[in-house]
Amino acid sequence: MRLTDIPSVSSVLNRMESLSKLSENPKSLVSFPDVLEREWNQAKPTQNLPVVPSQTQPVDSISLPFPEDRSKTSLHSDLGNKSKDILGTIESIAKSQGMDPNLVKAMVKAESNFKPQAVSPKGAMGLMQLMPETAESLGVTDPFDPEDNIGGGVKFLKGLMKEFKDPEKAIAAYNAGPGAVKRYKGIPPYEETQKYVNKVKRYYKDFSS
Repeated sequence: MRLTDIPSVSSVLNRMESLSKLSENPKSLVSFPDVLEREWNQAKPTQNLPVVPSQTQPVDSISLPFPEDRSKTSLHSDLGNKSKDILGTIESIAKSQGMDPNLVKAMVKAESNFKPQAVSPKGAMGLMQLMPETAESLGVTDPFDPEDNIGGGVKFLKGLMKEFKDPEKAIAAYNAGPGAVKRYKGIPPYEETQKYVNKVKRYYKDFSS
């Protein structure tokens, strides 16, 4: 038996011979990846795979999908539109109840950053972060509905303004509760509440400018 009679050895010798012929003509030389790709296609003729040499493919034709980036862009755009709708709702409800729209905007910004589905660790819900019992007492049936939530929050804030006759005390009472403001006869010495009042005042200045 000759070595060439063995199928695997014969195949190797044939391929070596074909490669040596290619090297005789420099113009016929191709890159090693192209040789491998040609050999693969010859071995798998039934798959009919498209062969596009990398040297001829223009760079600008490469299209890589980035679904996360596109979703973020879409999400940011959608959030912007919702914020505009919420600002319009605040304007309408605040004016109808005789309240300063910019103060309500500042409160919503500080409470939930204009996120209708926001829920605090303590269970406060929606744009103006109404506690369940507060929402019920204000007649709010859906705390996650922007119009319903803002309507109840503005009503609550208006009551605090009437009770304390001082915007800063009313804002503090919205955060810490009316009892705490009465007990301390002013803004309670709670770090959270003091930061909250300053934050609302800063946002109010921004919305008013």
